[in-house]
Amino acid sequence: METPVRCPAIEHPDVPPADPAALGPLVERLAAAEPVTADETFPLGTLRPGGRVDLCKQGLGPVGAARLLPAVTGSPHAVHLLLGTNAIGDQGAAAVAGALVPGHGLRTVYLGCNRIGPAGAAALADRLAGDDTVQGLWLKRNPVGDDGVRALAAALRRDTPLRTLDLVNTGLTAGGLRALLDALAARSRPVERVFLGGNGLGGEAAPLLAALIAGAGVRELYLPANHLGDEGAAVLAAAADPATPVRLGLGGNGIGPAGARALAAALAGIEALDLGRPLSQRSLGAPGNVTGDAGAEALAAALPDSPLRRLDLRHTGLTGRGAKALLTRVQDGTALEFVGLGPGVPRRIKRSFATRLRPAAAAHPDLAAIASVYR
Repeated sequence: METPVRCPAIEHPDVPPADPAALGPLVERLAAAEPVTADETFPLGTLRPGGRVDLCKQGLGPVGAARLLPAVTGSPHAVHLLLGTNAIGDQGAAAVAGALVPGHGLRTVYLGCNRIGPAGAAALADRLAGDDTVQGLWLKRNPVGDDGVRALAAALRRDTPLRTLDLVNTGLTAGGLRALLDALAARSRPVERVFLGGNGLGGEAAPLLAALIAGAGVRELYLPANHLGDEGAAVLAAAADPATPVRLGLGGNGIGPAGARALAAALAGIEALDLGRPLSQRSLGAPGNVTGDAGAEALAAALPDSPLRRLDLRHTGLTGRGAKALLTRVQDGTALEFVGLGPGVPRRIKRSFATRLRPAAAAHPDLAAIASVYR
């Protein structure tokens, strides 16, 4: 099923661009030697501790991107570049690629929602094929399509250090997915986490998705707002291996009790399971999950001795009955850190969960790196 790429920079293209001269103070600070110990906000952008150069939603356009990039890649402070929603297009993507010269220090390149098409993706791929630094590439809500994905796949056949790849709502179809799978399976150094939500993937794509886990070493696979259904959920469940537990994001996929039972049967190989309603479900026309109390009861029965740390069942038809079934299995020794229950569950039951859950672990560094003050 073809799903349109939805992004404010594409749907509302008439936002006035920023004056590139306003980048001057940030550019000067990027060149200075003093360490960054707290957020420093400029007319355009914010420089943050830990190496984040945050310019999301600043209206840079391709001209601003070209002005900024040499200063970023030459700066001792720049580790994570956040350029989401700046309408930089293919020209701006090429500027990013051109700045990734040997010796640059960027580990994160976040380019979500920028009108980047196949040509821009190909420019990035050409440079990343020989890169030894970038660990996270985020391209969500860009119309890169299968041609762009194939270009990236060709680059990823090499054992680059990339470990996080985001292709959410990029127009990827089963054809592009197959090329991506072939590339990732050929690597000796796996890409650890892959985001493929919002691409309209149906049950027929499930074997390819399962092979990302079973054959390509992907340990975190996020697939919200697709159309996998119960059969697709069962195929993915069968790929889970207790020896290497996975994290699955399956919200908004039309999964019912049967799919939840299949996932429960594989829970010994699942570390995190998100079945809750994603924010993009309605705008992308994805079917909601209706696992309900029956699904929760199946998951509850499989919970003891499983490695499950996170479970999200918000807006899936869960009521107090199903939540109580889960609660009775959340005992000392459980690995659970988070349980999302939603509005259908009484507050007193939610409070009871809070007293039994373990403290939540910190987010993975690749996820923490893209936190922006502008979105």
